[in-house]
Amino acid sequence: MFKDYEELIKQMEYEMQRCSAEAMRRLMQLSPEMQEFWLPKGRRLRDPDDVVVRVELAGARRDSISVTLSSDSRILNIRGVRSESHVDDRQKTRYHQLEVYFGPFERDILLPANLPVDRERLRASYRDGFLIVILPKLAQTPVSRTVPIEGGEEQSP
Repeated sequence: MFKDYEELIKQMEYEMQRCSAEAMRRLMQLSPEMQEFWLPKGRRLRDPDDVVVRVELAGARRDSISVTLSSDSRILNIRGVRSESHVDDRQKTRYHQLEVYFGPFERDILLPANLPVDRERLRASYRDGFLIVILPKLAQTPVSRTVPIEGGEEQSP
């Protein structure tokens, strides 16, 4: 129970950091020299064999997406660009409602603590607008081991 609580607290801390970073980025976007960005939505699932991350990236090209797992296997970074190809640059476009974002994006997804990931079997696919990253858990089968006892002659007390 304590590990679940500890993981929940870490996840809350991460989400608060992400929200404050998002607010700061949006505030800085008011400056004309700052490039616009967006944060894709996603979810993380965990089953006995894998952790599966699914991120909505409809309209992004597969070759514009990058997926990186941190060296400590704690953060999965997804970044790329979704281009708006049908915009006519000859005239200024005014949006009345904007629900689909274009331009660069980046998302860091915090993975469960103490999760040994099999880096050799890590894989990702992009289909129907969703990026799916599968992080197989490293098989950890407990092995019994006999420990030799070192020492000289037996001494009596």
